[in-house]
Amino acid sequence: MSDTEDLELQAIQRQLDDAFETTRPRAGFDDELWTRIQARRPASTRLRDAWLGLIGSIREAPAVPMGAVAVLLVVALGVGVVTLSGIHIGGAGGSGTTALSGANGSQQYGPEAGRAGPPGAFGRLPSPVLNPGPPPKSADSAAQPTFAAPDSTYPGPVTLTWTGKLDLTVTSAPVFRYSEPSTNSADQFGASLGAILVNRPAGYLGSYETTDFNVRVRGSVQAPAREPSFIILPIRAQTPIDAAGGSADVAVVFLAQHSLAPTWQYTSEATTSGDETKVVLLRQFAVNGYGYAYLVNAGGERYGLEVDLKNNTPTLATGQLPLSLDTASYPIITADEAIRSALASSPPAAGPAAPTVALTAAELVYSLVVAGDHSFYEPAILFSGNFTVDGKNYVKRVLVPAVDPSQRSS
Repeated sequence: MSDTEDLELQAIQRQLDDAFETTRPRAGFDDELWTRIQARRPASTRLRDAWLGLIGSIREAPAVPMGAVAVLLVVALGVGVVTLSGIHIGGAGGSGTTALSGANGSQQYGPEAGRAGPPGAFGRLPSPVLNPGPPPKSADSAAQPTFAAPDSTYPGPVTLTWTGKLDLTVTSAPVFRYSEPSTNSADQFGASLGAILVNRPAGYLGSYETTDFNVRVRGSVQAPAREPSFIILPIRAQTPIDAAGGSADVAVVFLAQHSLAPTWQYTSEATTSGDETKVVLLRQFAVNGYGYAYLVNAGGERYGLEVDLKNNTPTLATGQLPLSLDTASYPIITADEAIRSALASSPPAAGPAAPTVALTAAELVYSLVVAGDHSFYEPAILFSGNFTVDGKNYVKRVLVPAVDPSQRSS
């Protein structure tokens, strides 16, 4: 290489070095990058840094009156506790969910929509069915107050007609799936309540105790279908809970004290018998373009988390075990198809003695289908109608699977 070429290379190298030394990000890039980094950090870490920054700013301003400082610290501490605990403050029937646009302007998706798969991701689905009649008694039923209404299921055949109106404009709805919990999952749930494992009774994943209450956890029940659930029974007398809004608020406060307040959408229902009250937080699922659809049990009754009270003192709490749900969208049948299926479910009975029942109401609901390692919350259309035979009132319910037949295995 000649001296001339060597000098030219050195000159080019100096120009490159000068260019890199003087190159800077565009205006505002540093702030934008820092904002993105902060947004990816856990909420608890951001809150801690904000708290430290608040303390630092107070230290740098000694002229601030101590009374104002105290008020500011109390407010900040309260916001921090609410943020870290995950408690969402709102009216009865609310939950910590993210709003989405829809026909009625109030639709929301709760944590159920956390892990969304492609349409039809779960393959062909088993169909939900009704299993009318009182549910079987469990080992804990003796400890529960009796609030159930008399059985209103008509034992004989009927002839069905349709006189109601069904508005079903959506063409698809989400299906939710959960994995069957293990004994380890039950143990973790017990530990989250501060309870230790005592034993594993037959039919349960585990029985746990604290100094105040006993907790039992069981897995899914095949028939009548029931998801994994818990039951809390006090061991010693509990302190009455004072809540301004009535029994529903008392129930929510009790659940929140044990980190069991629902994270899904619900409405509350209270039934009182003497000094005992049963509060049920009725679970709902959001369907984009439709609204909220209630979860119904094997008899077609709405259900959710239950807290039993005696003079505002909790005596029992039971409900669904907190589960992670996957979701996938499925096509559903039309309103006309649903009506035809409902009427075909009970063909005209032979003989003049069979009563004719007019189905007058229908709504989109969700029904549990237990299916081994994975079970499903599936959309369905619940039809109902009231009628009287020999002076006794009955209700007829018909559940029609909403998922399109091409996507069902049964």
